[in-house]
Amino acid sequence: MRARPSPPAEPRTLGPRLRDARLDLLPILHELLRTRSVTQTARSFGLSQPAVSQTLQRLRAAFNDDLLVSLGRKLEATDRAEAMAAPLRRVLEEIDALLSPPGAFDPARESVHVVIATADYVSLLLAPVLARICAAEAPDIVFEFVDAMIRNVDDLGRIDFLLAPRAYGNTLGKRIGNLPLWEDDIVCLAARDNIAIPQRITPEAFRRMRQAVYRPNLRMAEKVRATLQPTSVLETSQVCSVPDFVVLGAIVEQTDCIALVPRKLAHDLIRGRALRIVELAYPNKRFAISAYWSPTASRKRGHAWVRELLGRAAAELG
Repeated sequence: MRARPSPPAEPRTLGPRLRDARLDLLPILHELLRTRSVTQTARSFGLSQPAVSQTLQRLRAAFNDDLLVSLGRKLEATDRAEAMAAPLRRVLEEIDALLSPPGAFDPARESVHVVIATADYVSLLLAPVLARICAAEAPDIVFEFVDAMIRNVDDLGRIDFLLAPRAYGNTLGKRIGNLPLWEDDIVCLAARDNIAIPQRITPEAFRRMRQAVYRPNLRMAEKVRATLQPTSVLETSQVCSVPDFVVLGAIVEQTDCIALVPRKLAHDLIRGRALRIVELAYPNKRFAISAYWSPTASRKRGHAWVRELLGRAAAELG
């Protein structure tokens, strides 16, 4: 059976007791207990022997115990002082660590839980790269990708990062941090055996086709949706909408629908499905993905390292 821990001290009585204990004198008490010598303790602290003797008198009054008594030329610790020696050493070490400025974040030894809000397109591309890098460099870093609608800085403060098109991130204000990750463009996805779809399609022709579309939120205004998907204005003949880009691949493969998806995702989808890429003859199809974070998140331990990691992972994606 493990011993039950002592209950914490009552806060209202602990404060006065700490003041009475003269905590600033405890390092001298620790040295006295270690050396059992006023002379050596005075030398360690650069003090005079009378100053150390006066400190010992104050400590005796604070603890209501002799603490150290003279036996010839040496000092002998009382029972209470002997019992205090080890706990005192630990307390001083912990106080020193508490008051010392934090060292540099060490990803190889520290653990951090990172929450990223983004579309499945981004997590499909980025999560495997992050997992591979962290397996080698930061084994205790945990990434959690979530589907969350971030509308303002307050929403952004509830997560660590938002990875989104720059056009959308710019609507969140100027008080947030940002890091450009990669650029991409929109292409049309068609079934490999759908011969009715040419290798290059015009906006007019696309509008006449049956379409499966990405729509993360049915209540999202079209103006907002356009910042997330720059070619959404072309999606006028929708027969199916889904909140995930990846699902569009399955729909297009098994139907006569076509869909607009980011090129990087399209290349990933055609490797595992009977799909092909159709170029879209439309000028406003490029977009840029950036990372965004709140001022609060930027102060979290390890946040700067994760930002650098996101940049490295994005560079691998090209």
